[in-house]
Amino acid sequence: MLVAAFAGAICGFMGVYVVLRRVVFVSAALTQVAGFGVVLTFYLQSLFLSSLVSHIDPFIFSIFVTVLAALFFSLKKDYMPISMEGVIGFTFLISSSLIIILSDKIVQGHHEIHNILFGSAVVVEPDEVIIVPLVSIIAFIINILLFKDFIFVSYDSETAQLYKYPVKYINLIFFIVLAVILAITTRALGALTVFSLLVLPALSSMYLSRRLIIIFILSAVFGLLSAVFGYFFSFIFSLPTGATMAFAASLIFIFSYIKHELFNNS
Repeated sequence: MLVAAFAGAICGFMGVYVVLRRVVFVSAALTQVAGFGVVLTFYLQSLFLSSLVSHIDPFIFSIFVTVLAALFFSLKKDYMPISMEGVIGFTFLISSSLIIILSDKIVQGHHEIHNILFGSAVVVEPDEVIIVPLVSIIAFIINILLFKDFIFVSYDSETAQLYKYPVKYINLIFFIVLAVILAITTRALGALTVFSLLVLPALSSMYLSRRLIIIFILSAVFGLLSAVFGYFFSFIFSLPTGATMAFAASLIFIFSYIKHELFNNS
């Protein structure tokens, strides 16, 4: 539950930036890339059991591949004429298809691949109990230090450039932080769960407040509550953990929307 709580909180917090930047489907593509990184490692290990490939950690390789994809997204518009939506769609589709194709060829590791796709925080690796909270804390510290810069660039990158802000480097830092978070949380919770925790808490908080700092706090809290309650009820009622977390985040979003509509119409 500790891993789920930290993952939910940091995903909820970072989700506000994702929504403000209107790059929701970038996060969806990156979660699939993270899953692809793990599956590809298992596949290569099954082919080259006696080589150095067998010693590659799927966790580390997943972070590496996801960071590369994030760097590509942050720099893409400067080097390619294709629209960002087209690149995101291509990345999401090819990663998803390769996960399915490669997982069908892997004899061992089916259980972990299923967890990557659909999530399972009930049984996590011992290193994840340390890595997920540690990386989450580091990500929170980076966000505190660069909060104003991230906000300014997220709201209006063109104005930030006029004020001589290093927009390109700020974007690089943001996408690297996002990629690392998505890679470690996808391994622990699954792609579907991470995507829901990244988007729904942020949207829910925006229905309940207009103050930016309150939105960030609420989003982190909603992400944490979605993960914890999803974990709890999945254990009590023997439900799929990842899907239950996503459903809990959906319920919070529905209640936030209803509350917003009732207060607006009263």
